[in-house]
Amino acid sequence: MSVVTPRSFSRLIIWILLIIGAFLCIFPFYWMAVGMTLNPNDVVKGILVPGNEFLKNVEKATANYNLPQFFLNSMIIATVTVLVGVSVNALAAYGFEKFPSKARDWLFGVLLLTLIIPQIAIVIPLFRLVAFFGLLDTHSAIILPFLMSAFVIFFLRQNFSMFPTEIMEAGRVDGAGELRIFVQIAMPAMKASFASAGILMFISQWNSYLWPLMTILTDANKTLPIAMSSMMNAYTIEYGGLMVILTVSVIPVLVVFLAMQKQFVAGLLGSVK
Repeated sequence: MSVVTPRSFSRLIIWILLIIGAFLCIFPFYWMAVGMTLNPNDVVKGILVPGNEFLKNVEKATANYNLPQFFLNSMIIATVTVLVGVSVNALAAYGFEKFPSKARDWLFGVLLLTLIIPQIAIVIPLFRLVAFFGLLDTHSAIILPFLMSAFVIFFLRQNFSMFPTEIMEAGRVDGAGELRIFVQIAMPAMKASFASAGILMFISQWNSYLWPLMTILTDANKTLPIAMSSMMNAYTIEYGGLMVILTVSVIPVLVVFLAMQKQFVAGLLGSVK
């Protein structure tokens, strides 16, 4: 007769908790996939068995909306935001950490204070600013206001603090300029941190809803979150078509995260190589 030891019992509890956590994480994706094959009534009833309404739901999702165009718009906006935004925020974080000055800490404190300002509080002045420059109904209206992120600057500065200053000084002795030191020495060592920042910015911009809803006026420039809201009206919600759009919108995020999950975790832990 086997004896249950405290260690084996604790491992059993851990496994049970892990299984429950995995189920809670995976079930929404399963429900979303099944929902694509059901009619709205079956989705509301909570039926978890796949149906035969998939083609009809795809037709509903694409009949009144140019879903490929919305997907392309979201991809362009998120990709440009990541490529340009990570570069801009990395330069700012690098400057805050590696170039001391009397006003540096004061300016950085003011920057951090912007984190406590709700986005809804600056929507109206930001909208007027974008309208003043004639950027309404353009991708630039969505991209430009969110290239700079106080959180990303703070996050990258914490990682740059672990980058040895002696390496920079050695580069200067060899005649390298500051931009060359940043691009050829600092950036390769901070790839994991940049990957983490890029994933965070990609997800934030990909899921952005309120600001694109306010600044995009024509269907040609709309994004996927706006298409999702269009599937819902005051009387009915096309859950099947909505699940199709949700699935399309989730795929890029999953691909990006799964492809870069090691770098993401390493960046959060402050990896410098």
